[in-house]
Amino acid sequence: MSDAEEIITAEAPFDDQNCDIIIKSTNGVNFHVYKLVLSLMSPVFKDKFKITSPQSEAHSDKSIITVAQSSTPLRSLLLLCYPAATPTFDSLDDAKAVLKAAKQYDMQAALSRAGDLIMAQFLPDHILDLYALSCQFRWQNHAQTAATRALEIKDLGRPSNGFHGLQDITGADYHELLVYHYRCGVVAQEVGDSLSWLPPSSTKMQMWKCKCRLVGDA
Repeated sequence: MSDAEEIITAEAPFDDQNCDIIIKSTNGVNFHVYKLVLSLMSPVFKDKFKITSPQSEAHSDKSIITVAQSSTPLRSLLLLCYPAATPTFDSLDDAKAVLKAAKQYDMQAALSRAGDLIMAQFLPDHILDLYALSCQFRWQNHAQTAATRALEIKDLGRPSNGFHGLQDITGADYHELLVYHYRCGVVAQEVGDSLSWLPPSSTKMQMWKCKCRLVGDA
């Protein structure tokens, strides 16, 4: 590194000078972290630490590992490794970048936690995309949640420019969603017919929830 190159340190909690490893993003931001934390979260990083030796740079005698992520997804990924931290995502695309990185580093606990946070943050505005993500990462409970919310989409199955996650799932996953949507519609019609003798005011008081399940959850 040249003397003129600026050293950029990430914001807290990744500015701790007592750390024992530095993770450097593609845009030159240094994240000061602890090997133990990342080793517990990622077997990939654990293996990296075994073969990494300190770099002789003017500002640090710590090991520096440069990764393939920019600072934004890297920060969210590292926050997922800290139990007391709860990251938020600027967009669903940013969240997907974090999931991709977590998968790359085999961070299973981080993937599971990210799924919970993403579902909480982006429902109900991205129902189908969240269904696709849930299928992609095999989050059965989240897939069921997204499929249930998809019942609100009356024209599901028709051509649409609003579903950008279709390329991330199999045709079988999407077909399962359509079957679930159809089955719930049949059940709803049967419930409606069985209550047809009630006065309108009584019918409105009925609380109905489809109890159908995705085939994969059966």
